[in-house]
Amino acid sequence: MKFTLPKSPAWPGKVAVVSLSGAVQPERLQAGVARLQALGCTVDAADHVTRQWRYFAGTDDERLAAFNEVLAGDADIVFFSRGGYGASRLLHRIEWSRVAASGKVFCGFSDITAFSLAALAQANYLTLAGPLAASEFAQTDDLAARDFTESHFTCLFAAAKSGYHYPESVSDVEHASGTINGTLWGTNLALVAHLIGTPYMPTIADGILVLEDIGEEPYAVERMFWQLKHAGILDKQRAIILGAFTDCKPGANLRYPYNMTEAIETLREIAPCPVLTGFPFGHIPAKVTLPIGAPATISIDGSRYTLSVRDFLQSSVK
Repeated sequence: MKFTLPKSPAWPGKVAVVSLSGAVQPERLQAGVARLQALGCTVDAADHVTRQWRYFAGTDDERLAAFNEVLAGDADIVFFSRGGYGASRLLHRIEWSRVAASGKVFCGFSDITAFSLAALAQANYLTLAGPLAASEFAQTDDLAARDFTESHFTCLFAAAKSGYHYPESVSDVEHASGTINGTLWGTNLALVAHLIGTPYMPTIADGILVLEDIGEEPYAVERMFWQLKHAGILDKQRAIILGAFTDCKPGANLRYPYNMTEAIETLREIAPCPVLTGFPFGHIPAKVTLPIGAPATISIDGSRYTLSVRDFLQSSVK
């Protein structure tokens, strides 16, 4: 499937920060903006980024107005401030044709998965699953992890013409060696499952599906795997890549303490394709950046595999 590609931006360049989801701690935003500026970016982070209404970064109307303001602005790259919850409340009100026409690079993950998948479904528009302005860029406790995340974000742009190869990963089991080609998509499992049956869920018939999550009990993770199976989604995938399932542990007082190893075993039983683990993405300090909708290739050699992507910016060689 061919998607509309963002324009190739300069990095560092003009950056805007916007909040579609949960309320943002001002000190976290300040730290993220300072880091982006230290990297050489010109940053527009207006007051609306730190508004709060209930759980959210402002009312639905305020968050939508702020997004439209950023959409009309001159920034080439738009970083979402944080995830949490809230993007789903706005999907039906976003003008997706304007999103695609903007040519901007949109970057975020977690709750922003809803935005990225809706952009594919509604406008065939490619976005990035990657660092958040008030999260990864605001990281000060683990500078090595911050440097890893930033370097892989930067390298993704630098390799736009030649294609980008991610670091070699190691799965928990061996697979038949070979090459798999498909469309890269995902990423947060709860949001992928949440969008099933809506007009904001893209139909990917040749998918390389990347999944991750945080704070879900393993039985609930397995239940979402089954939801993907019953919806016919698993059967359309050519490969499934699992990132981190952070704090996905069995709760107390369960009759049986399901664990993630068992949930992944079930996924392998019901998915008609390789299920690879150990990929550096998710709710972890050090993560790569993924172009959602890009053509991708997995090269497998036993338990080791390498993911590569191409054609994810307008300057890419076709």
